[in-house]
Amino acid sequence: MQDPNSIVLCSAISEIFLRKMAKQNYIKYTEGSEFVDTREDLIEQGDPEGGGLKELDEKNRNRIENLKDMVLYRFGSTGVVQVLSKAAELLGLVPVFPVRSVSTFTTGANDTKNVFKDCVLVKKGSTVGDVARKIMGDAPVAYVEGVGNMRVSEDDIVSVGKHDVLSFKVGRG
Repeated sequence: MQDPNSIVLCSAISEIFLRKMAKQNYIKYTEGSEFVDTREDLIEQGDPEGGGLKELDEKNRNRIENLKDMVLYRFGSTGVVQVLSKAAELLGLVPVFPVRSVSTFTTGANDTKNVFKDCVLVKKGSTVGDVARKIMGDAPVAYVEGVGNMRVSEDDIVSVGKHDVLSFKVGRG
């Protein structure tokens, strides 16, 4: 009965568990991906230190292995990132990621770990200038840079893959 293009399989509890285990340094996990490495995996791959990860107890080792088999390998991810992307698409929104540096995609001077920390949703058809005003308010924007440190016109339309990662330089032109 539901349009199959509007359905995304998702296991939020799996994503939360993986993020928690990664934060506690038991696994290496790229959020939203199918890649999870344990200490044992990294040792097998040739890293004698196991990436500096902690040893998993039997219960959590089994949980990770089951999650890899039943969710990640079967569906390619937990689906959380895909569900958010599909929701934005169905609502006619474009996710835009304001960053301090388009070279490192970090959001602050000392935020080396916080890549793409912030996301702003804007209506399809919004211009770079619209996004700048939404994020910066009335602060004067000298110029805007996109990926590759290329300056971007305020009249350019933002869309997924085009001007969806922006760095705003404050000041007068």
